[in-house]
Parts: sequence; C-alpha cells; structure tokens
Amino acid sequence: MNIRNRLKTHASLLRKIQITEQQLKGLSEGITLAATTDPSRDSVQGGEIGDRLPLKLHQIETIRKELESLYVLRDQEHDELWKIVGSLTDVFESCVLRSYYFSLQGREEVAQQLFGNEEDFQQRRKYYLNRVSKVHTKAMNRLESASKD
Repeated sequence: MNIRNRLKTHASLLRKIQITEQQLKGLSEGITLAATTDPSRDSVQGGEIGDRLPLKLHQIETIRKELESLYVLRDQEHDELWKIVGSLTDVFESCVLRSYYFSLQGREEVAQQLFGNEEDFQQRRKYYLNRVSKVHTKAMNRLESASKD
C-alpha cells in the first residue's frame, strides 16, 4: 500500500477510535447514572434498570474489546508513519501531514495553526488555505517519490 493510502487508512482508524471511545463513554455514563439513581425510583430515563443493565454491560464489554483491537492496529502503523512523515526536511510539510493524519485536523484548522498569527490572516484566508493544500500535495508527492527509490 502506498504512503498516501497508509496515511488515509491511519486517519480513518483514528476517527473510528474516537467514535468508539465516545460510544463507550456514553454507555458508561448511562451505567453510572443508573447506579447513582435514587433506589426508590424503578426506572432511568424511561427504561427499567433491571432489564437494561445486563444489555448495557454486554455492550460496554463488546466495545472495550473492539477498542483493544483498534488500539493494536493503530500502534502497528503509528510509529512507522510518524517517522516517515518526520523524515521530511521541510517543517511545514511534516507539520501539515501530522496535523491532517495524526491530529485529524482539517485544512482550516491547519491554516489557523500555521498562519493564524499573520497580521493579514483574515484578509488572505483563502491564500493561506490554498498554501496548506499546496504544502500537503508537495509533501505527499515527496514521500511517494522517496518510497519508490
């Protein structure tokens, strides 16, 4: 798989981890709510605690196992991709790629991060967004050329 696809796959995996962690957090908070609810009440948010708790516990365990396997997949690629991107001699190029594929930032966020302190940033916002896109393209081309050697 080429470097572009590896980075995109890695970013997709990181997004899936974020979503799965949010699901786990939501379910865990629901269990905490059920455990701390006034015992004189027999329901939490319209559902019976006794009926829903085993299902939620099972869902939590399933999600935890899924997260463990996602973490293993992430760790297998992360360090190698980090080093590959870090091998770029242009600091802007490595920063843009790391922001896109490791921090999951969009072009707007990357432009703000890199050029937000420029006095003319608001007036020339489109220019800076295009600059980020060009740096990204240049960095990807450079990495792909290096991997062919």
